[in-house]
Amino acid sequence: MESKKLNAKDLINVGVYAAIYIVLFFTVGMINAIPFLYPLLFVLVPLVTGIPFMLFLTKVEKFGMVSIMSAIIGLFWYI
Repeated sequence: MESKKLNAKDLINVGVYAAIYIVLFFTVGMINAIPFLYPLLFVLVPLVTGIPFMLFLTKVEKFGMVSIMSAIIGLFWYI
């Protein structure tokens, strides 16, 4: 029987996918440096960052993993 508690593997998955999400977000966000490409940000950022998030959702096995990832990303953006 599988435990419902978060273990180290789950927390590592959260950290890895949060890091990938943040790196892709800022990489695609650099398009802002080219003024005429700025309107593309509203299309490209969700498409590019949606890929690792959807992959993360396929790995979610336990309750709270999405909330932890959201908290990590939110704290990073706050800082």
